Amino acid sequence: MEDRRAYAFHSFMRAAILCGFSLYIVYLVKTGGMPHYLAPRLVPYVKASAIALFVLAVIQIYLALQPAAGNESDCGCEPGVRKSKLSHGAAYSLFLLPLLLGFLLPDRVTGSDIVHVKGIQLNTSNLQTQRNADTRDDSPEKQQSSEEASRGKEDTEEARLKEMFKGSRFTEDYAKLAMRLYQKKTILIGEKGFMERLTAVDLFAGNFAGKQLEISGFVYREDDMPKNQFVVARLTMQCCSADASPYGVIVEAPDADSYLKDTWVTVKGTIRKSVYEGKDAMKLEGAVIRKIKEPSSPYVYPYAGDFADLGK
Repeated sequence: MEDRRAYAFHSFMRAAILCGFSLYIVYLVKTGGMPHYLAPRLVPYVKASAIALFVLAVIQIYLALQPAAGNESDCGCEPGVRKSKLSHGAAYSLFLLPLLLGFLLPDRVTGSDIVHVKGIQLNTSNLQTQRNADTRDDSPEKQQSSEEASRGKEDTEEARLKEMFKGSRFTEDYAKLAMRLYQKKTILIGEKGFMERLTAVDLFAGNFAGKQLEISGFVYREDDMPKNQFVVARLTMQCCSADASPYGVIVEAPDADSYLKDTWVTVKGTIRKSVYEGKDAMKLEGAVIRKIKEPSSPYVYPYAGDFADLGK
């Protein structure tokens, strides 16, 4: 009988933990905190898991309330609970502690805190390396461009842009996006396709030099930066906050030092090539800075639509 009471107690404990996680998911949905942890495409699955957790909790309660059979213990059918209280306490704490922290700690973490841990990315060096390795003299793109130039078939603005923005098999889509963005009077790096647009401009920063670019984000400043510079940054998320990566652009303006870190701003300036800590980087020169309201989520996400629609 004592084993039965212990079994019922532990069933109630499991039910409480399962209900706790289910309620926490509901809490995040109701308070709008879900975007701080997950990409939008995963939210429906997490909502469904809240229902599943609640159903499992109900099952645990049902098992706890079942009366003990007359001589179950004699046949060895009675579930036994043989571990020490310390062992059970340690096991339950592994679930209760993160649950309590989830309810007690704020959902928001400042962008600068994340950047300080992970470091800021000011260029797309991996893609640039692939592009340089693949745009050889014998590449299909260059052969095609040479043939078209020699034949004189495309003496148009489009032909000139194709010559400026030559992509490899890895960066062909970015080259086409760069062509579309180049034709804009002001290149807007909005939340929709943020990383894709920024990558396209950064890959061909030399061609974009002198063009106007507008971008929004939070202020981040490295300790060794001049007073007239800071980084306007955003956090990119693939699936959850654990994989968040900070990306940004150097901003140069006379009043840059008047903006405190984590202040949300919209910046419009002239694109220039620069070097930061020995690496190529892009900066916005002569920037006009305007404070904006902090968005509901500091994250931007991969573009899920047709890549050809970006920049139109």
